[in-house]
Amino acid sequence: MAKKPTIGHVECTVCGFPDAHVKEDKNGHAYIHCADNCQAQTFTRNDFRNSKLRERMRAVTVTVTDDTVTVTAPEPAPATAPPPAIDKVPPVKKPGGWLQPLLAKG
Repeated sequence: MAKKPTIGHVECTVCGFPDAHVKEDKNGHAYIHCADNCQAQTFTRNDFRNSKLRERMRAVTVTVTDDTVTVTAPEPAPATAPPPAIDKVPPVKKPGGWLQPLLAKG
């Protein structure tokens, strides 16, 4: 099977790798393939999601002059600070149910 050409780059939705490849499936919808890092594939499946992904991606530019083909990769994404850590909330204890009052009396 022939490799599909990369049409752009975007941050991976799974691992956050800044240059995951954006490719097109057989229906023309864009999908993310993080080939260089976590190997995840994220598919758009409909026109709304497809348009949102295409808005976010940094496109790859191909210039053809005479017999020369020049492919210009997008500029790398600017380094961003990692998201703030989320404090873990302890789980809420469930009441003991109908047996708890009987055990407490004993």
